[in-house]
Amino acid sequence: MAIQSVPNDTSWWDRLIAGLSRKPVPPPPRPIPPKVDETAWAKNVERARISPQLTVRDLGLIIFNETQSNSDRPGSNEAIDMARQNFAHAVINADEMWGPDRQKWSSTALPVEPSENALRNPAVRAAYESSMKAAREAYLTGTDRTNGAVYLNQRTHAGRGNRIMSERNKKGVRLSTQSGPYNNSFPNKDTPSRTVWLNTYYPPDK
Repeated sequence: MAIQSVPNDTSWWDRLIAGLSRKPVPPPPRPIPPKVDETAWAKNVERARISPQLTVRDLGLIIFNETQSNSDRPGSNEAIDMARQNFAHAVINADEMWGPDRQKWSSTALPVEPSENALRNPAVRAAYESSMKAAREAYLTGTDRTNGAVYLNQRTHAGRGNRIMSERNKKGVRLSTQSGPYNNSFPNKDTPSRTVWLNTYYPPDK
């Protein structure tokens, strides 16, 4: 007589344990978004026109040529990047106030491009990039850090008195912002010191 096989009573239990111990399949990784071409974005902003006579790139070049020799140093009240933004705001304000005659009333360095050879110097390149960033930030932000300043100046001391600009206005103009001290790698007749402060000043009537 054939012996009937007895079902394995533990088979269902083994299947249950196997099912519970099976690790869930992780979801597929999220696709990596394409990288933003920051260089293209920056160039696009720099082409923007602040006024008929001033582009954002012009502004950056003015700030660069004004502050190329300046760099951070321990003890500064803020980074040189922020001081450059103050200068950028002052140029924008002066441009709005005087238009094509800005240089007559609030003269600054001209927007001259540095040579490729000059930009190979790491310190010059850093000042250039910082100045361009300051111009873009000043243009894009809705907040004027100087509250209406139109003059900028490098000083060899931390004095906060009015700046006397001519014999016709002996009262001078009031200080708006003072940033520094910073290193000055190129002392000259106008700024004969290796330590400078970067100041902005209000219009005469403010």
